[in-house]
Amino acid sequence: MRAAVGPAGLVLAGLIVVLLFTNLLPLARLLERALDVDALTWLLENPQARRATIHSLRVSSLVALLATTLGAALVFLLERIELPGRRALRVMLLVPLVVPPQILAIAWLGWLGPAGTLTRAAQGLTGAPRPPWTLYGEGGIVLLLVVFAIPVAYLTLAAGLARVPRALEEAARIDGAGLVALATRILFPALRPVVLAALVLTFLAALGNFGIQALLGIPARFPTLPTLIYTRITSFASGGFSQAAALALLMAVPALLALLAQARLGRRAEALESELESPRRYLLRRHRRAVTACVWLIIGVFATLGPFASMLVTASTRAYGLPLRLEHLTTRHFEFVLLGLDAFGRALQHSLLLAGGAAVITSTMALGLGYALTKMGPRGTVVRLLVDLPYALPGIVFALALVLVWLRSPIPGVTLYGTVWLLLIAYVGHYLAFALHPLSAAWRQVDPALEEAARLDGAGTLQVLWHVLLPMVAPTVAVAALLVFLSAFTELSLSALLAGARSETLGWLVFGLEQAGSTNQAAALSCLLVAIVGALALVAAGLRRATRAALMPPPR
Repeated sequence: MRAAVGPAGLVLAGLIVVLLFTNLLPLARLLERALDVDALTWLLENPQARRATIHSLRVSSLVALLATTLGAALVFLLERIELPGRRALRVMLLVPLVVPPQILAIAWLGWLGPAGTLTRAAQGLTGAPRPPWTLYGEGGIVLLLVVFAIPVAYLTLAAGLARVPRALEEAARIDGAGLVALATRILFPALRPVVLAALVLTFLAALGNFGIQALLGIPARFPTLPTLIYTRITSFASGGFSQAAALALLMAVPALLALLAQARLGRRAEALESELESPRRYLLRRHRRAVTACVWLIIGVFATLGPFASMLVTASTRAYGLPLRLEHLTTRHFEFVLLGLDAFGRALQHSLLLAGGAAVITSTMALGLGYALTKMGPRGTVVRLLVDLPYALPGIVFALALVLVWLRSPIPGVTLYGTVWLLLIAYVGHYLAFALHPLSAAWRQVDPALEEAARLDGAGTLQVLWHVLLPMVAPTVAVAALLVFLSAFTELSLSALLAGARSETLGWLVFGLEQAGSTNQAAALSCLLVAIVGALALVAAGLRRATRAALMPPPR
């Protein structure tokens, strides 16, 4: 028995040592700096800190409420109603999951910004001398964060809805419940734990989003916690690091509470679970064409095609704000990005190496951790918390924790601050939980009898892992690696504090171009990245379907 558990125990011990270095040490240093008396006094007395806290809590709460409400309506429409083009609508709805927030903001600025396509059209129709709206400030931040958070609410609620017993719906329909009554009185009351989980997740998604809040909030002087942390660090203000740490601790509290709430909600949601059944879909007898047209107009045109087509227009016109005419079209912004921007080559190389390295390291670590934690059961709670916390924290908070550790290196003669190696540590620590979740699910689906049979035949632990178990979870390893690569390739929240003049990343470069006023070049680079990320997302979706087919038990 010792020989069976020995290697797995050694692997787990080694991984825990790595986690102590990549995860626990930065978080401990962050807590130490945040509890500085002067920093806490500043946090309580500074008007800007109070204003940023109020803004963040107000915006995040409003976004959570709106995104969850709209997500619930869209889940019922797309998962329970027969709408033409339902699958295409679902894909467009989930686009913000794969498009980086800073690129999403640039796309919407080309659509609803001061010289945006729809803004100019509205001015032409009304004859107004000034734009009728602005994206800069609280209203624009809320709008874009809702667009960003709706996919999170949608996927959470859709997963819960799939577990509701079909018999419950059929009984309600037999009793004469209409579609509105079925949704509001039967389905979503039964999904109350899942709705609470969606509220928590969307609140966290809004609270920690840096790209949208920075591009729309900083120009309008609308401070939020992520942007105030960024400005305190980049302005090199006296006591700025300790003050930023205190702000980060304020942001970390909701993340900790969310992890605890998610665990409780997960246990409560188990009562909902049943065997997955093919969902019943209903036909709209009245207003079918009107509902279909509205959904396509909002999701397809207003929220997807309009912004991204406008971003392409911005990238293809000679100057920002020019109307779309043949004489105004040009490719020089794409040429500048590809051939004239020296930082692009370095940023591309860094992003490819960092995202690829993080994908390989996190998927390998998650493979071992997932196996060990599946065997440990509840005893692995502390290790899971150590893995989950850096991912649950806003990226800029974890980046600040790493800055505090490596600004003065704890290892004599080793300097990582300002290099790509610190970014790699950040990516591994932050995205490990992202890789661990699908691999833990894959390990739980593997039949323990296979491992027992191999051991009875005399196979050792490593032989069982290599020849029996690994081939079964290998497709999930590939999916986890690709998902990490997809997320890390254009991320900004970590790079905002960790990237530098010679350690650029693509996400950081897009943000820098937009901040410098090079809107056309930022749009051109964004278009190129959307094309790359879209292709990778299609590959990831294909691998995910193949993985589900491989892990699905054969029919009896």
